[in-house]
This record gives sequence, structure tokens and C-alpha cells, in this order.
Amino acid sequence: MKKLIVYGEILFIENFVIGCVLLYITAEIFKVRFTVLKDKIRFVLGGVMCGIFSMEIFLPLPMYFTVISEIMFAFAVCFVVLGKERIWKKALTMILVTYFMGGLTMGLLLITQNPGIYTASGIYTGDMKAAFLALFIGMGTFTAKQIMKTVASRKFYEEHVFDVKIFIGDEVFETKGFFDTGNQLTDPINGKPVAVAQESLWSRFEDEGAVSDDRIGIVPYEAIGTKGIMMSLRVDFIEISGRRLRGNVIAKGSREFNIYGKAANGCELLLSKDMSDRKT
Repeated sequence: MKKLIVYGEILFIENFVIGCVLLYITAEIFKVRFTVLKDKIRFVLGGVMCGIFSMEIFLPLPMYFTVISEIMFAFAVCFVVLGKERIWKKALTMILVTYFMGGLTMGLLLITQNPGIYTASGIYTGDMKAAFLALFIGMGTFTAKQIMKTVASRKFYEEHVFDVKIFIGDEVFETKGFFDTGNQLTDPINGKPVAVAQESLWSRFEDEGAVSDDRIGIVPYEAIGTKGIMMSLRVDFIEISGRRLRGNVIAKGSREFNIYGKAANGCELLLSKDMSDRKT
């Protein structure tokens, strides 16, 4: 069995670089930017702290103490680099990202058949060539950013897409609605916010006889370079995820909204931003 010799200076440099990557990914998740010199210095200091903390692998400490020290270190380095706001979330995120990157490291060590060490306090890649280490860092960062992008997209749609029921007389129409922050349409008569229906939803209204003369109206609109009027329909109320809004108006919109994202499939209604905080 090949004996692994750990060199302190290499251990420090590797964990300084990897620590900076971990802090960068955590900062991206919480939208923390290092724009001014002071922030950049704090970022570099965080990398130095990671390099120093990795020296703990030379100490004969029990595993439980190592894990506790990692948690305390995560709080400390996040406080120094990322600030005290939501500190526990930042620390937890950094720990999870650390274990994720550690898993990639062990996989890369296995593929390259390099003896290395991965502990709660640091990573040592042994005889791994710099090119492979750079590949690992690149793959890890790319994968983490793709995960962040997917999670952010999913969170966005979870916060903006809702199940909607539209009540018109004896008819109930079910669909999905998307809260459109750019939709500021209001009814010219009562001043209430106006939702915009996709043509497919409006066709359902017509097929069920819900578009009657006593409910029809018009809504003026104005956008960059264009303005005009849209046909509108007064409904009895709209129910958004169990929350009922009365006296709303729905305008006839274009054929298809093209709201991208799996969670937005089936969205036929653009809800006004003013409907998000209206009372029943």
C-alpha cells in the first residue's frame, strides 16, 4: 500500500483555493457580491481561514470534535466573509456545498487512482496533477451553479405560479395563474386590478356561454410603442390558492403567453401584481 505524505504548504494552498470556491458558491446562492476592496479583502481572508483550518488534520482529534469544529468554523468564516444576516443559513449552505465538493473530490481521486485525504477539516489530493485539480474545481463550480440555477428557477415559479378558479355565474373555470409584476392594468370603471386571459382560456369562457353582454367591457392599455383597448369580462370572483377575490375583471389577451418553465405549464392567466396582496 502506497504511503501518503502530507505536505503542509500544499495542503494550505489547496484548501485556500477550494475554500475560495466554496465561499464564492455560497455567496452566489445568497446574492452576495464582492465589489469593493473591503469585500474582496474579506473574501481572500476567508480563503486564508480555510487554508489554516485544514491544518487540523495533523491533530489527533476525535471525529465528533472535528465535526463540531467544522460547524463552528463555518459560522466564523461566513460571518467574516458574508456578513451576519441569515448567518445560520449561510453556514448550513456552506457545509452542504463543502460535502458536495468533497464527494466530487473523492470521486476524482478514485478515477485518477491518487491516494488523498478528505476530512471535515480539509482536502488533500496527494499526487494529483494540477490539471486534474483544476478540472475538479471547474466541474464542481459548474455543477453547483447549475444546481443553483435550477433551484432558483423552481423557487421563482413556486412563488409566482398558482392554481386559480374563476367563478362566472354557475360556471367554474380552473387554470393556472402567473403573477406578472408588469401587469398594472386596472378597470376604468371601478379601478380594480385586471387579469389577462390567454386565448385558450377566453375560448373556454365563450364555449360555456360565460361571455354575455351584461359582463362585457373594455380595458385600455398602453405599452412601449403601442396602445389600444382589450375586450374584458367581469367575473364574480377569482380564487387564488384558496384565497377569494371579488369583483375582478379579466381582459382578453394574446394567443399564447410563452411563460417558460415546467411549473408554468398550463398558465393561461396573467394575474395583476395588485392581486397578490389583496384581501378577500
